[in-house]
This record gives sequence, structure tokens and C-alpha cells, in this order.
Amino acid sequence: MMTLPTNPFVDHYIEHASASMRADLHEILAIMRLIAPEAELSFDLGIPYFQQDSDLLFGVAAREDHLCIYFDDTTQFYSFAERLNHAQFGENCLSFHRLHDININVFAELLSQIKVHSIKQGRDRTAHLLH
Repeated sequence: MMTLPTNPFVDHYIEHASASMRADLHEILAIMRLIAPEAELSFDLGIPYFQQDSDLLFGVAAREDHLCIYFDDTTQFYSFAERLNHAQFGENCLSFHRLHDININVFAELLSQIKVHSIKQGRDRTAHLLH
């Protein structure tokens, strides 16, 4: 299992998730940190999430019987649906029951593409403001 720097909110959030989801939450947050080391870990939305340039990059929420990965725009990423068996895309989220149910390499690729897409959108906004 990868490690994530200690954070009181994250520790509390994971501690209060169901026991079957705790290891997955740790792993998902560690993967997110690995993909976006410069992003800020935030929690003012009530879930642990990463933001970059004040924009939501991605976050994770433990629900009663599944995990939700939240991000800003799913329309760019529906191509991953076939490759992420046992996962469902919803409005600005991806949900699945357990991390071992999905292909972790495809999941990491998805998070990487979300980061690239977010950075590109930020650069486009900056360029538009400068003109």
C-alpha cells in the first residue's frame, strides 16, 4: 500500500468509513497524491479532494456500499467506461464497490487524463484572459 502524508481530516474521514473501504480510501488518496503531487489536499466539501489553481481536480467519497470518485467533467472520459468494468459513470463522478473490482492501471490513467484536462482548461482560461 502506498502512503499518504498524515492529515487529521483524512485520518478522521477514513476512520469513520466502513472497515471494508478503509484500505481502498488510503490507496485511492495515495494514487491521487502520486498523480498530482503539487495539488492541494482540501476537505471543505466534506470529503478529501485535491484542487489545483483553486479548481477541483478529483476527490473521493465513501458511501454506504460504494466509493465515488468526483471530478469536474465526465464528458471527456466516457471512453474509459468500457475499460473500467464494474464501475459506473454518473454526473461528475465514477463509482465502484471496491478498488480490486476495477483495473487499477486504467483507473490511474483516468486520473492522469483528468489532471491533464484540468491543467489544459486552466491554461486556456489564462490565455483567454490575457487577450
